[in-house]
Amino acid sequence: MNCPVDSPVRDVPHEQDTSLRSRAEKRSNAIAEYDILDSGPELEFDSIVMLVAQIFGTQSAAISFVDTDRQWFKARCGIKPSETPISASFCAHTIEVDDILVIKDARADPRFATNPLVTTEPFVRFYAGVRIFSSDRIPIAALCVFDPQARPEGLTNLERRTLKVLASQVEVLLEMRRLVMERNGQVIAQSALSKRLRHVAEHDELTGLPNRGLFQKRLADAIRKADQDESRVALMMVDVDHFKQINDSLGHDVGDALLRSFARRLRSTVRKSDTVARLGGDEFGILLGEFSREEEVTEIVQSLINRLHEPITHRGRLVECRASIGIAIYPDHSDTAEGLTKCSDLALGEAKQSRGCAETFRRDMTEEFELETQKLSVARRALAEENVIAHYQPKIDLNSGTLVGFEALARCRSSERTPMLPESFLPAFENRELAVEISRQMVARVLDDVCGWVSRGIKFGHVAINTGAADFLSDDFAESLLAQIERRGLNPSVIEVEITEGVFLGRGSHHVARALSLLSQAGVRIALDDFGTGYASLTHLREFRVDVLKVDRTFVAGIGKNPDDTAIVRALIGLGNSLGIETVGEGIETNEQAAFMRTHGCDVGQGYLFSPAEPRARVPLLVSQFAKRAAA
Repeated sequence: MNCPVDSPVRDVPHEQDTSLRSRAEKRSNAIAEYDILDSGPELEFDSIVMLVAQIFGTQSAAISFVDTDRQWFKARCGIKPSETPISASFCAHTIEVDDILVIKDARADPRFATNPLVTTEPFVRFYAGVRIFSSDRIPIAALCVFDPQARPEGLTNLERRTLKVLASQVEVLLEMRRLVMERNGQVIAQSALSKRLRHVAEHDELTGLPNRGLFQKRLADAIRKADQDESRVALMMVDVDHFKQINDSLGHDVGDALLRSFARRLRSTVRKSDTVARLGGDEFGILLGEFSREEEVTEIVQSLINRLHEPITHRGRLVECRASIGIAIYPDHSDTAEGLTKCSDLALGEAKQSRGCAETFRRDMTEEFELETQKLSVARRALAEENVIAHYQPKIDLNSGTLVGFEALARCRSSERTPMLPESFLPAFENRELAVEISRQMVARVLDDVCGWVSRGIKFGHVAINTGAADFLSDDFAESLLAQIERRGLNPSVIEVEITEGVFLGRGSHHVARALSLLSQAGVRIALDDFGTGYASLTHLREFRVDVLKVDRTFVAGIGKNPDDTAIVRALIGLGNSLGIETVGEGIETNEQAAFMRTHGCDVGQGYLFSPAEPRARVPLLVSQFAKRAAA
């Protein structure tokens, strides 16, 4: 809660009065940058307030923002009002002191004895609060606890440290909240965080259309319904012609306006029951369901071409535009969603040869499709012959230079000297059956390798194993992994499971929660990979047990080059530190990147600066080499 501050001081010297007003103005401006006043409840902040009240055993607690003429509670428990006048604010005093403000008995303190929060509900006697700073180190709020019972003993040293740590976590939450708002365009700021994230996860920010993930779900649903109704489904891929040239020559604002215009025209031309999505960049998808005659599709396609070829007006300028369309029909051209998508892509490629036209898939467009099929065949053959192997990339303590573990990365053994990289059989990872089998073989390989190193006394630390959404759909992944670990007599702590945030948001997320809980209880460490690249949030860090937070290589690569990437890396490391979660920087390739990560508190580094992924036979040598380097 916020707490009482004295009424405006009378007879204050002019210089002091000016200073007070200046600080109040700076504080108000700093608060405004977060766009948080009068915002709706958010579980992250509510959780901290409930936690601090439980820890300190008080009736009430709050996160209070001290505005010009009021204190407003972003989160509170044990108090009904959402705000109070500034004259009744304890927290207005808190933000003016360097240390924690502790009021052991408000009735005995002349500053607060007549305060309405003391004389009436909630009858405050004991109060303790600590400042919360903006990114510019301006005190803007306070994390406080208060109770109707006086506490002559005040706070212990441990309680003081705990209150400060929780206040720093609030600061990290505020910064992450601001970054998300800036990155995703102020998405539904007043809605609950879970609804906001779900919407952002399924819709394109620029156009408001469904994104690729939601489009694929609706495609699968449409195919199931077509099977039931014995109807057909048309899938169209639409590509804006010469979009790069428009962006480069006229500017990104014109490109964005063009994409928004395309989105509106597509949506207004098709039926209400149809789906229009932005699949990425200048590519759109259209899903027409429940039709029986091809003429229906032909009519819609002609209307689309006519509408899309109309020039748009942007700031008084006419911009000419065209679009190419690729069409595939279920079940005529393919009987699976994946196959239909590929057929539509092939037809689009044909249309783009001429530009500004529509092409329907034909069987002679299959060369590219066959190449994809060939890659799947390579993967199936490798799996059948159990040629999926693991290479291991070292993970290095950025402070001591010691080796702390490895990440296992999939490779495919071939007749050539160099094993095939995942790119050679990438389509297999998008096939549920093959993805599960790749994971099964990888887990077995890694555990066997680990078992061999343990028996030889090699101090390799731990090994991280990557998982995908397909691993958790059967709901027995945790039990299977733990059984294999036990069968080999391994300590579960030498294994780390890496999971991407996309798995959190995908189908079967309840299976993921259960599996991670079982693994964590058994001692297996859980790492969240690629955090910040998608739409997972602090909510998922609370709902899923996470021991390691991996900073994605795309952000690391932007350090010193892209201010947003640099800020995000700092925020992610700060978040991990405040939550007691180990942070790992991926894709470190330069000494400058390593120094930045180390200076800002990142625990572990991984990347080509230290070593590429190496075969299992080289792991003992790597362990020895890094041990010598650390000792030097």
